[in-house]
Amino acid sequence: MVTSSYFERLYPSVGFLLALGLISPLVLLSLLPVSQNIAIALSALIPMGLIGLSIFSAPTIRVTDSIQVGRINVPLTALGKVNSLSGEPMKAERGPGLSPGAQFLIRGDIKSMIKVAVTDPNDPTAYLLISTRKPEELASAINANRS
Repeated sequence: MVTSSYFERLYPSVGFLLALGLISPLVLLSLLPVSQNIAIALSALIPMGLIGLSIFSAPTIRVTDSIQVGRINVPLTALGKVNSLSGEPMKAERGPGLSPGAQFLIRGDIKSMIKVAVTDPNDPTAYLLISTRKPEELASAINANRS
């Protein structure tokens, strides 16, 4: 029985979107020798297209009777303890402490994540490592639906 649902889309940071917008002069200068009209049109369309693509293709986290993180889908009955990570423990987990048996969705611009143990003996996944902007809410939704 689902008691609490959770949904989060991991949109790109504003800095990343601004960097994509700075592609405009590059496109303009690259295409000016071909045609001025085409260069002006594409220098506006290409950055807008890339920004739109990065926003609409942002990964999602969804908790119902299973947790769906990007392409990862694990039933809540197969999950164990949930830990919230930030700062140095987070850097260690996504760096030298990352297990080869882990499945993860790591976004470098998000400063918090959760680590969820996978307790199913038939699943080779050791744990899930998920970047999230709301670690307490996500952990609460997982624990509420698992009970």
